[in-house]
Amino acid sequence: MSIDFKALALKYKDQFIKDTQELLRINSELTTFDPNRVGAPFGEGNKQALEFMLNLAKRDGFKFENVDGYAGHIEYGDSKEYIGSIGHLDVVPAGTGWTYPAYGAEIHDNKIYARGAEDDKAPTMAVYYGMKILKELGVELKTRIKLILGLDEESGWKCVDYYFNKYPQAPIAGFIPDADFPLIYAEKGITMTIIRGQFNNDILYKVEGGLRANMVPESAKAHVKPDLVIKHRFLDYLEKNNFKGQAKLENDVLVLETFGKSAHGSLPDDGVNALHILFEALKFAGVENELVNFATKYLTFDNLGKKLGVAYKDKEMGDLTVNFGLASSDNNQFELVLNLRYPNGVNYDKDVFEKIANLLPEGFGLDVDHHQKLLYKDPNSTLIKTLMKVYQKHTNDMTPPISIGGGTFARATENVVAFGPHFIDKPTYIHQKDEFIDIDDLMKALAIYTESLYELAK
Repeated sequence: MSIDFKALALKYKDQFIKDTQELLRINSELTTFDPNRVGAPFGEGNKQALEFMLNLAKRDGFKFENVDGYAGHIEYGDSKEYIGSIGHLDVVPAGTGWTYPAYGAEIHDNKIYARGAEDDKAPTMAVYYGMKILKELGVELKTRIKLILGLDEESGWKCVDYYFNKYPQAPIAGFIPDADFPLIYAEKGITMTIIRGQFNNDILYKVEGGLRANMVPESAKAHVKPDLVIKHRFLDYLEKNNFKGQAKLENDVLVLETFGKSAHGSLPDDGVNALHILFEALKFAGVENELVNFATKYLTFDNLGKKLGVAYKDKEMGDLTVNFGLASSDNNQFELVLNLRYPNGVNYDKDVFEKIANLLPEGFGLDVDHHQKLLYKDPNSTLIKTLMKVYQKHTNDMTPPISIGGGTFARATENVVAFGPHFIDKPTYIHQKDEFIDIDDLMKALAIYTESLYELAK
């Protein structure tokens, strides 16, 4: 059967873009998790996004299920085995400084601007529309297709843990629409490595910075004892190094603030880390204690873990990276969260955790949370060859599969790989202000996803 998938996708363009915009207008930033909040453990916005997708499934005649507010799925077909895809409807915080409203889903220069435009609402919608196109085309498929909808991919993955505990069957093949084309066959291991301790708060009262561990912090603050020398030296450091920040007096407390540039935590060099600037400026201003000394000795302006003694590089997967993503304090207690990603050949416990632990001063502690072990798939597998063939047909791009530092739901189950939607020769603004997806690229991804589902399920 000869099918023109590009032409099919274009037939659905107007409705596809309209539904995508409506989904993008839902603010699904995860603010709190509460298992006792029946039907909405990840908050009302995330619940609303899930219900929106399931209402589309109802409109279009699919089988679907809301899995206790933790996740959902949409199905086409009746076979026991299934082809699977997992998208996520939650987004990282929008942050500030957007050119267009972060939840406006406005179209400018053929781009849809919104938080979640590329990560991961529009790609998830593309998979849904791929299913819709195949269903309405009436093609005969051997294997059912299931789209699983997650709601906390950007934080704890409780959604897929809950889902696969209830529905443990893994797909026989599939893909995750939450990374890059041509295809991702390997992903670095990811941890939230947490350093806690006490500090002398006679001068430095409080420190805070970052929105999520997997985002480069775009702002950071320190509350200090009012002192004109500290203020002027802080501002002098910023001016000499061409950094942005400010100092102001609030309720008899000197608030020192630095501004950077957000980026995805897997690519810390793409951003400017406001916490790095803050701690170095504090030290320059003469504010020194256990916290400032540790941060400047081991963390600041080092995204490769050289200061920590954990710099590793794999020929295939690249460098270990460290994103100093969060800092917070309460009275004289502090917590620093490192979004640390390691390549093949690294034993996290021995090569990273133990080495950092040995550097900690007395009274400091080390913990690890949400450790996702690295992922590696055989690039010569049937699944990868099938998806690559479809990709190459639609793009004429013969770039081989790649490895990334990001982490996707490909780790959540067996027999799946990350596949698009981002074309690696194009700019990307995920986890940054002005996130967008180019409509032409989105339509190309829709055609690729539709044909890929067909090839895997036929």
